Amino acid sequence: MTRRSPSDAGTADGSHSRLENGRTLNRITFRATDEQLAALESLVEADVYHSRSAAIRAGIQQLLESQGSPDRNRDRS
Repeated sequence: MTRRSPSDAGTADGSHSRLENGRTLNRITFRATDEQLAALESLVEADVYHSRSAAIRAGIQQLLESQGSPDRNRDRS
């Protein structure tokens, strides 16, 4: 089951989308286990995140912050 929120809506070329704050998002592809996907779906179904993409972005942001990334002070999505 795939859920889409307004923040995940694609642009004309389909390879980019925009957050509500207007920041452009690039599409990436990765592989996940069935368990990881089920856990992501659980977060979406529990309304913790609006979409799997939002949950993954939050996880990436947390990883970057824990590693001292220069992007840690940017607006969160």
